Amino acid sequence: MNPLSRAWVWWWQLSWPALRLQWGRQLAALLTIALGLALAGAVHWINASALAQFEAAARQSSAQADLELRAAPGAAPLSDRLFAELAARDDIAELAPRLDASLRVQGRDGQWQRLQLVGLDLLQIAAFHPQWRPHADSGGWADALQQPAVLVSDAALRRLGWGAVETTGAPASTGTAGAAETAGSPGTPGTPASEATPSSSSSEGALASTASGSTATATATAASTSTSASTSTSTSTSAAASSNIEPTTLRLDLPGATDPLPIAGLIADDGQALMIMDIAWAQQVLQRPGQLDAILLRMVPGRAVPAVWPTGILAGAPQDQARQQADEARRLTRAYRLNLGVLSLMALFVGAFMVFAVHSLSVAQRLPQLALLGVLGMSEGQRIRMLMVEAVMLGLAGAVLGLLLALGLAELGLRQLGGDLGSGLIGLPGARPTLHTTPASLLGLLLLGPIVSLGAAALPLMRLRRLPAAQVLKGLGGGTDDPRWWLIGPALLALAPLLASMSPIGGFPAGAYAAMLALLLGALGSVPLMLRLITRWLRRWAARRALPLLAVERARDQAGEAGRLIAGVLVALALAVAMLVMIASFRLSLDQWLTQMLPADLYLRQTARDSGQQSQPMPPALADQARQLAGVERVSEQLTRTVGVNVRGVRDSATLMARPLDHRLPLQGESAQLPVDLLPVYINEAMRDAMRLAPGDRLMLQVEGRQWPAAVKAVWRDYSRQTSGLLVSRDDWRRVTGDGSVTELALWLKPGADLVTVQEALRRLGPSPASLDMASAGELRRFSLALFDRSFAITYWLQAVGLGLGLFGVAASLSAQLLARRREFGLLLHLGLTRGMLQRLVLGESLLQAVAGAVMGLAVGLAISAVLVFRLNPQSFHWSMDWQVPWLRVAGLVAASLLATAATAAWAGARALRARQGEALRAVREDW
Repeated sequence: MNPLSRAWVWWWQLSWPALRLQWGRQLAALLTIALGLALAGAVHWINASALAQFEAAARQSSAQADLELRAAPGAAPLSDRLFAELAARDDIAELAPRLDASLRVQGRDGQWQRLQLVGLDLLQIAAFHPQWRPHADSGGWADALQQPAVLVSDAALRRLGWGAVETTGAPASTGTAGAAETAGSPGTPGTPASEATPSSSSSEGALASTASGSTATATATAASTSTSASTSTSTSTSAAASSNIEPTTLRLDLPGATDPLPIAGLIADDGQALMIMDIAWAQQVLQRPGQLDAILLRMVPGRAVPAVWPTGILAGAPQDQARQQADEARRLTRAYRLNLGVLSLMALFVGAFMVFAVHSLSVAQRLPQLALLGVLGMSEGQRIRMLMVEAVMLGLAGAVLGLLLALGLAELGLRQLGGDLGSGLIGLPGARPTLHTTPASLLGLLLLGPIVSLGAAALPLMRLRRLPAAQVLKGLGGGTDDPRWWLIGPALLALAPLLASMSPIGGFPAGAYAAMLALLLGALGSVPLMLRLITRWLRRWAARRALPLLAVERARDQAGEAGRLIAGVLVALALAVAMLVMIASFRLSLDQWLTQMLPADLYLRQTARDSGQQSQPMPPALADQARQLAGVERVSEQLTRTVGVNVRGVRDSATLMARPLDHRLPLQGESAQLPVDLLPVYINEAMRDAMRLAPGDRLMLQVEGRQWPAAVKAVWRDYSRQTSGLLVSRDDWRRVTGDGSVTELALWLKPGADLVTVQEALRRLGPSPASLDMASAGELRRFSLALFDRSFAITYWLQAVGLGLGLFGVAASLSAQLLARRREFGLLLHLGLTRGMLQRLVLGESLLQAVAGAVMGLAVGLAISAVLVFRLNPQSFHWSMDWQVPWLRVAGLVAASLLATAATAAWAGARALRARQGEALRAVREDW
């Protein structure tokens, strides 16, 4: 008989009858594996689908050209003059200009959606952008050459509420503008954020980056150590869903424009929500005369592409630009995706302990059968392989079910939350992504199930090594644990600080994750030592009480079993404590940061943005007009723009915020004393880590081709972005650069002034009533904290699920232990103990083990929270925070865990003793 046939015969004749009697526990283990794999697979495929669509959109928006020219960070923008100079060269056959902007457009239901506006030479659109040619029957699109008019894509119409409406979470529309500052970059094909309504709630989201940087990015990303937030849907009303009527005009939120613009034609682009306007009219309506964002070139056949271009110009193939945009999206979201993926795997990790408990109970129940098979001639290796086949079959069945659930959850997540799970980080254009899977990911998920099941069965299978068959057949147990294994736990705990101190590897905080894993495994291995310490302390108290003394001595003698009994509860408790402390620390730090960075009463900015998602400058007279309003005490002018940075020959871009620094800043570390001839700047932690800067270091700032020497004054905490950011005094900025432009205003109101009245007066000062975003500091704070709470709400549910899985493991492991002790219970019954006394004995032992596990879970949970706060978050997201322990909530969590464990142990003990009392008595008589 070949090995495969023999394995099938063994499984059918020996394994299946035993497993069939345990169908309930086996089914629970199968579902645990399936649910863990489903969550991990769904999160992976949702993010992969989002990135695949982003890359496809970037490729689709690429022009069919040999070269694309763009301005370098900090350089002067491209101009019509440069375009004319290039047109005069004899080695360039054709060239086309491009201008990009992000505008709000009013949808069919009156709500405002943010779309991308692309300015192109419409006469060259077929040559350079054939994918954006208008429909042949879309009307007189040539009218767009005679007047300001737009060509609208199918995806844009769908988002605005016309045409075939898709029931989806509008993944590119998040209701907050801060995500755009994180995910957006010049020339990206999508519009990463949009204001859902012109109401105060949308102003809150948009202005989060005006006053202090959008907290939506920080909130959604930190939840990647736990999970992501949900996003709202603002696509259309139900009436629009049943109608395919196409609009003839669109109302765009343009500076100084009040009339809607005609729609000159439709573009057959179902993936990107964009509008196209002739370049000349785009420069006019955007108030950017003579400016260009890109120039597309085609060389004369046979002429080489120039390798050198003037300073301040970046040249590259459009296809390379698309790849760079996709790589940038991957880089910006890598920490979010990795942490979210690891968090989803944590559910599988906790569930593995329940699978371990099921395997342990199965082996404990079948020890006499396995011992008899050994006596009859089956070798140790054959018995172990038979049980390994059982574990593989269980894992494979769970993997198949998990694969189907993962595909369904991924499709549901893409429909309801979008490709970035509502975080707004990836900034997807157009329609929701289609599910994107690969054979490698499918195979990996199928293999992960058997691997988890085999890993959970490893320790129970070790009991079969050198199994004393005769002793087991007489019911005297299956051997004792080697105390030397107890040293592994403390060793892992000692190793954890060394792992946590490791630097990230390729941007991935592998050391922090390894430290958390070492802490969890070390806690499990240290439970026996902790239990022995507790029982030694209780010995004197229990010395004169028979039942307590028996419980204490039995718990001390079987300390090695404690780790297996409460493994799931310990891990769930440790992770719950860690997440509770991290969330409390983050929320407190965010609240303090908002208080420090929002000193004014009211903030406002224009809704129109440039290609870099920065607000366009305000009219120069707006600030003076705001100062004259009744109820306004003081007005502060602020500027936000992208600048180039040169540090030791390394060039990069950063977001610069010039604002009055007459309030306390959330600084990290000490400030440096700088020479008076250098511009003092404050850098955020992301810039410090990316460019390896420290207070006192020098750098060069580049703006529109000019550069100024600066130096790092200090490092400030910035929850608004994961990219480089600079903070500088506005007075210093104007003194050094002469740049007096304003993109935001901060207003302090007089005591007793009505906020709504001031807002209405400010709207009347703007180019149009809807052209200004404004929100009070209180609204911004409430909006940010509410978004934070929604983002982390699901973590509490995950903690409850993890604790439930741990309690199931307690019940299964305790049943296995009680089964192995049936002769011991029979002897105690013969000695006069009642069934109630045995139940109290088992409950006392379980409580001692639960206390040891709770102490270790609490200690390790606090240690893991420290790793999260001081290592993982700074390394992944470049955000530091103050460690804050909510002791009352932590105490309540520990108490709830102990009570739940005690109740589970009481139920499992009563059930096992009630069912096996007669069996225990018969087992003692057999020995006699």
